Amino acid sequence: MESFESTIQKLRENGFKLTPQRLAVVRYLLGNTMHPKAETIHVDLKRKYPSLSFSTVYNTLNTLASINEIQALHIFDDHLIYDPNTSPHIHFLCRSCEQIIDIDLKGTDMISIPVTEIDGHRVESYQVIFRGTCKDCSQGG
Repeated sequence: MESFESTIQKLRENGFKLTPQRLAVVRYLLGNTMHPKAETIHVDLKRKYPSLSFSTVYNTLNTLASINEIQALHIFDDHLIYDPNTSPHIHFLCRSCEQIIDIDLKGTDMISIPVTEIDGHRVESYQVIFRGTCKDCSQGG
């Protein structure tokens, strides 16, 4: 997500009704680096918005993903997680604490990912996940 205003504008352009609950989902995601699942967002926001339904959260997330304001990621087998960082980056999943860490590709030559095509195939999106032990868990164990 670039900014609250640009996201709201895109939602309006796509005919999305902007309720306080839906706007709360957008605000929750802005700058969020925790890669939350829909259930986490619902539980966290329900404290302030008691009438917030899980379907509102889920549908808002799907809409945001469909207009490329967030990424819906299949890192875990049993649920999606959501990432408001739509710039090209890699995810690192710690097998110990299950933290997901964004690894920026800018300024690194360790990996090169084609942005538009590979072997004549048009690349529309990609997901790279490194799995291992994060530096916090490595130092603690």
